[in-house]
Amino acid sequence: MSDISLLPSDAAGKRITTKFISVRNEETIGAIRSMLISKAKEFEIIDYLYVVDDERVLQGVISIKDVLQTADNEIRVDTIMKRNPITVDSHADQERIIYLILQHDLKSVPVVDKNKHLVGVIPYHTILKIFHHEFREDILRLGGIHHHSKEIEDVKTSTLKLVRARLPSLILGLMGGLFAAYIVTGFDEVIRSYLVLASFIPVIIYLSDAVGTQSETLIVRMIALRPDFSITKYMLRELRIGGVLGVIFGILLFIAATVGWGETYLAVSIALSMFISIILQAFIATYISALLYRFGVDPGVASGPLTTIISDITSLTLYFVIAVVLLQLL
Repeated sequence: MSDISLLPSDAAGKRITTKFISVRNEETIGAIRSMLISKAKEFEIIDYLYVVDDERVLQGVISIKDVLQTADNEIRVDTIMKRNPITVDSHADQERIIYLILQHDLKSVPVVDKNKHLVGVIPYHTILKIFHHEFREDILRLGGIHHHSKEIEDVKTSTLKLVRARLPSLILGLMGGLFAAYIVTGFDEVIRSYLVLASFIPVIIYLSDAVGTQSETLIVRMIALRPDFSITKYMLRELRIGGVLGVIFGILLFIAATVGWGETYLAVSIALSMFISIILQAFIATYISALLYRFGVDPGVASGPLTTIISDITSLTLYFVIAVVLLQLL
């Protein structure tokens, strides 16, 4: 069995209690009832009974409700237990516990090692604490603030420490914005000749970022819920979705540009740019998140600012390159 003391501080194995009820396959309901009456105060949780073999490999689970409702005292637990129970690996990030609880409506989660030995159980009150902690951390990360939530929320925390917590993501955004400005400057002759192209930069950037953010959010959720999912199949699905969205918004922008400005070249340029950009951003956001996950980096933490900058730069470059090419052809 794995050594819990060697696990990272945010690993599931660090949140367990060993004061839970474990029983053997051959034990009867009557024996378990007697044990509960005499030893109930020794356990921290009694919502479930965990069935293990002689080597403490988890075999199944039975709820305390099922034990109390079973009339025949001679029935063995292995005849009424639920096999293949939901478990979490001791090395898994504690955030995965929250998704398991919400997905399967559990009151506690058994923690096992790589050989399926039952090492402990995470009780409901601990799960609530984890949920509260992860929620606060995620809210801060969405705002580009990477720091301990307790210090951020404390009004006594120094201004310098708060600035340092917020500065890195803003500096990264500044660098990305300057590079995007450099790209726009590179097409200044085209913009001077066709000023209306600049008018559509905000909508191109916004829709590209929005699609990328949606794709990123969905794959981060998928990684948390089903870490063994097929990345290839998921990528193909996102590309199909991006293609459909690209067609829809390409058509809408083509109509808007044609009606509002009456220029065919402009309408075609914007529509084609929007179509390709949406597909590209769906791919980039999904691929970067999957790549970070494969290298052991939490995509929910690192991919946000990175994908936004890449999305802005690639969308602008694509928009102006397509515009230049079409202007030469039309």
